[in-house]
Amino acid sequence: MNNKKPEYGKQVIKELSKKLIRNYGRGYSSSNLYRMLQLNEFFEDFENFATLSQKLSWSHFIEIVKMDTDIKRKFYATMCINEHWSVRTLRERIGSALFERTAISKKPEQTIINDLQLLNNENKMTTDLFFRDPYILDFFRTKRYL
Repeated sequence: MNNKKPEYGKQVIKELSKKLIRNYGRGYSSSNLYRMLQLNEFFEDFENFATLSQKLSWSHFIEIVKMDTDIKRKFYATMCINEHWSVRTLRERIGSALFERTAISKKPEQTIINDLQLLNNENKMTTDLFFRDPYILDFFRTKRYL
C-alpha cells in the first residue's frame, strides 16, 4: 500500500497539470505544480507570501524554495528584496554560501530573524549581515579568473 500512494499522487499532479494547461496555458506543468506545493509548504503565512510575491519573481522563488532551512529562505528572500538582486545574483550568492559566511549565521535563530526584520522594516542593516569570512574570495568564482 505504501508504494502505491506516491505513484497515485504523481498521477493526480500529472492529470491536474493537463487540465490546467488546457484551460489556462502552459505555466501549469507538473514541475511547476510541485514547486507551487513546495511554496505552500514553506510559506504557510499567505500575507507574508503575498507581500513577497509582489517583490520577487517566480524564478527567485524557485531558487529560494531549494534552501534546506527556513532561516536561509528568509535570509535570501530579505537580501533579494533589499539589495535588488537579480536571479543570477541570487544564484551566485547561494553558490558562494553567502549565508554561511556572514557573521549572522553563527547567531541564534531569533537574532537572525530580528536582524532581518530590522532590515525589512527600517532599512537598517546590522554589521552581522554584511561581515563575511575573509578567507573566501568571491571574485575567484567568476569565469574571468578561471
